[in-house]
Amino acid sequence: MLTVGTAALSHEFFSSVCVYFRIKKIHVHLHMSMEKFLLYAEPVTPRLRYIASHVVSGILGGELLFTGNLDEARSANIPLINYSGSPVPGAVNIIPHDLLGERIIQSQHTDPVNRDGIPLIFPSSGPDDTGFDLFAASFFMLSRYEEYLPYKKDSHGRFPYVESMACRHSLEDEPLVDLWAMILKKTIIRKYPSVSFPEREFSFIPTIDVDIPWAYRNRGFLRTAGGIARSLLRADIEDVRLRYRVLLRGDPDPYDTFDLIEKIHKDYGVSPVFFFSAGTYGMYDKCISSGNPDYRRLITGISERNDWGIHPSYLSFDDPVLLRKEMEIIAGITGEAPVRSRQHYLRLRFPHTCRILAANGISDDYSVGWAEMPGFRAGTCTPFFFYDLEREEPSELKLIPFQIMDGTLRDYLELSPEAAADHALMIVKKVRDVRGTLVTLWHNESFSDVGRWNNWKNVYLEIIKEATR
Repeated sequence: MLTVGTAALSHEFFSSVCVYFRIKKIHVHLHMSMEKFLLYAEPVTPRLRYIASHVVSGILGGELLFTGNLDEARSANIPLINYSGSPVPGAVNIIPHDLLGERIIQSQHTDPVNRDGIPLIFPSSGPDDTGFDLFAASFFMLSRYEEYLPYKKDSHGRFPYVESMACRHSLEDEPLVDLWAMILKKTIIRKYPSVSFPEREFSFIPTIDVDIPWAYRNRGFLRTAGGIARSLLRADIEDVRLRYRVLLRGDPDPYDTFDLIEKIHKDYGVSPVFFFSAGTYGMYDKCISSGNPDYRRLITGISERNDWGIHPSYLSFDDPVLLRKEMEIIAGITGEAPVRSRQHYLRLRFPHTCRILAANGISDDYSVGWAEMPGFRAGTCTPFFFYDLEREEPSELKLIPFQIMDGTLRDYLELSPEAAADHALMIVKKVRDVRGTLVTLWHNESFSDVGRWNNWKNVYLEIIKEATR
């Protein structure tokens, strides 16, 4: 056992265990007995505590203790991670980069070096056991550090892929944080051969955004008339004919694919998470009114059978009053307050949107991903907790990153269904290789196989088949 003789270290132990058990809610099943590790640093900063707990506990499945006392670190009888510039014989020695000791936000040099096929940032300034500061590197990615620095927003006010370090160095397809954690795991085992880590299990969370529940039904006279006029101006006679068959002959609405969606997931033994809008109609919000009886019945029925969350409207990402109003509407329909969310148009601004979500009772947000590129916006396929860089504190808001979205493949990359499936399956393999959490973002209209979504149901079937094999 580790002997702790100071109140300071007891506090470190208590704090680390609290962080650890929060993190364990979102990761793999572990053995009842977990390996303990001690991390020495002077000082143990909030940034270091957050990221080291995530890597060692959240990804690798160990229990992490902290100390700022070098004598206690040297005498510990559990594996030691020495996070300092002075090597400790026998320990896992990592030379710190300045990032985790700072309390400012400033431009960082993040040009990667490639070692053994893995890109590394913040390479070590001297001899150590990992060759880079994996804690600082992981913190840079998970905190979304670069999104606090000045950048050129896209037309929707978002942090765009082209502004990212991943874009500059073509790293969007790499779950870097998970790969770096594996480097630490191998290093620990090399130093402490008796250590046994639990094996992570690959998992799959399919999610469905309900932006437009029906293509033609329940849209009102003015919206229907406008839709017909636009189709005629485009000479889209097929759309006019389909609208006529649905509205006047009673044919199924092509976007009403909800029974099909539930059946597909049931057949493959997985449960999707649905996100419903309660916003008002506008330029970027095309959903049905939350007062519409059919829409309310749809939400009620699906939410009784599946996990679900709110799909906050376009303007709500920085408007706490509007978000609160929409959450109250959804709660009035389902009978319970939403705890999951995904921002419409992925309008997620750090730290402001996260603060608003957390303050209004959202525990899990699924918005971390690029609209214009598949891959790993935060460099990970492991859920993690939001760290507020401006306040220098972690929060209880869990961020669950997604990697693949239908609109990215179809609209931004303009891929054919066949090419889209190939690209998506490459991402699935990347997630499976590190035994991470695959999260897909699809829409109900993408299952319709009509118009712009012709043959796209098969893309999803290829993904779900691979993800559940």
